[in-house]
Amino acid sequence: MHSHVASSRRSQAASAGVSLLIVLALGLCGLVAYQWYRDADLRKQLAERGKQMQAMNEQKHEIEVTGKRVEEELKRVEQLKERLTEQDKTNKVELSRTKRDLAEANLKLERATKQGDAYKVAYEKMATDIKAQNESMKKLNEAYLNVVNVQKDTVEKYKKLATDCEDLNARYNKLFEQAEKLQQALNAQQAEKK
Repeated sequence: MHSHVASSRRSQAASAGVSLLIVLALGLCGLVAYQWYRDADLRKQLAERGKQMQAMNEQKHEIEVTGKRVEEELKRVEQLKERLTEQDKTNKVELSRTKRDLAEANLKLERATKQGDAYKVAYEKMATDIKAQNESMKKLNEAYLNVVNVQKDTVEKYKKLATDCEDLNARYNKLFEQAEKLQQALNAQQAEKK
């Protein structure tokens, strides 16, 4: 009996060992399943992290490219700023020169305006003098025309007088000839009477 009990105990122990092995196997299977599930989850997380890393690398690359562009743009803006600063200095010098030239031009303009005003006054005086001279010339012309008309009248009268004088002279000569003839005739008559 003792052997039967021992065998039964062995059988129970074996059965407990098998049960324990089964429990351990099931536990190991559960652990493997859990590990497999966990590994699958970790693989998913790794894949997502890989995608995130790739996206971050792409973003990093884009940021680097953008950073380089920004650096180049900053350099360009700095160069532009330097050029503009130089141009501003040049413009200030040019503006100063232009202001000085403008002041000189304004001074010349003021002198020219004064001189123009003086010329205008002189021109107006000259125009007044010329107008007065023109009026005098007009009066002289009118007087001259009057004198010419008087002279024409005088010449016409003289011509008429000369014509009349010639007529008178011709008549006088004719009368004188007649008087001579009469005198001769009278002288001849007196000579006959003697």
